[in-house]
Amino acid sequence: MTSRTTRDDAPAWLARYESRKAEAPLPVADESEPLFVTRARVRATERALAELDQADAPPGRTESYSRENVAPREFQWPESLRTRVGTALDVRLIRHGQTQGYIADSALTALGRWQSHRKGQDLAKGLSEGTKVKIVHAPTARATETAVGLREGILQALARYGIGGVDVQEPRPVDGFRNFQVWRDGTEMDVTAAFYEFAQVLEGFERSGVGQRPSWMVELDRLFRIQFGGGDPITYWLAQPLNFFEPPITVVRRYWQAILDEAEGEAPDTKLYVCAHSGPIRAVAAAAVGHDPGEPSNVEDVRIRLYDDRQRATITYRGRGLEIDLPTNVHASWHR
Repeated sequence: MTSRTTRDDAPAWLARYESRKAEAPLPVADESEPLFVTRARVRATERALAELDQADAPPGRTESYSRENVAPREFQWPESLRTRVGTALDVRLIRHGQTQGYIADSALTALGRWQSHRKGQDLAKGLSEGTKVKIVHAPTARATETAVGLREGILQALARYGIGGVDVQEPRPVDGFRNFQVWRDGTEMDVTAAFYEFAQVLEGFERSGVGQRPSWMVELDRLFRIQFGGGDPITYWLAQPLNFFEPPITVVRRYWQAILDEAEGEAPDTKLYVCAHSGPIRAVAAAAVGHDPGEPSNVEDVRIRLYDDRQRATITYRGRGLEIDLPTNVHASWHR
């Protein structure tokens, strides 16, 4: 009697994936988009379905969420840019993981911590011996936790894949990557911190029933009414002139200057991972591509390749990429 040493039936998770793949509709081609974008979304959907059936998938994972958080692979750069891109310093502006709320400096949820850790594992696949990884973050709780989880995920994946000789530095805050600010009676503060001040002052007005609300409260009230109503407050900030909010283009220039500061003296194989907030990241992308490309998902990134001359860079986001001049090199009177 011979014992069976092999099996030809699929593992349970693979069988579930094949079944789900057969039933799930794949993205339909959109005539307004390049074919490579549609194909990338098909591959992203297939990977999302495969991840959905893994035993270590987090509770509450859904197919739509999986698809949203699996970024399509980047397109191939044309030959004219490939050499410059290959030797450029690699920068990623990464939105923080899912947070507990936006009316205070809240921490991440359990899912947000998992997102950060998983993002680190994904980024580790692109690292090699001799690479230096700098992880910096905005000075908020949600950005800090994202940076910590990102580093943990990178270190775990490096050990798993057997990649040695990678210098993964400890996360540290960089003020230049802070969220957009609100001017509150002579004080600049993070927009979420300003909401707490708003609530405190508003309570005083409601108790006394007298007085005129200051204009910074009026503008902040409009912003958060949009959010509480299910709208997009970042669209409002990007499009509406506001007297008491830091202008989007000022934030864009601040981010580029912080990138240059962090890149100073670094070798081309350095990776700079910036854990920050959706508003500034979205503004950087919008200023580059010429339109608002939409809200980044949690831990989704805008990728920048900073050329050696520090005068130009390429920027990619959601399947679109282009070469740009760095805005910090423009010294028009209105910027001064």
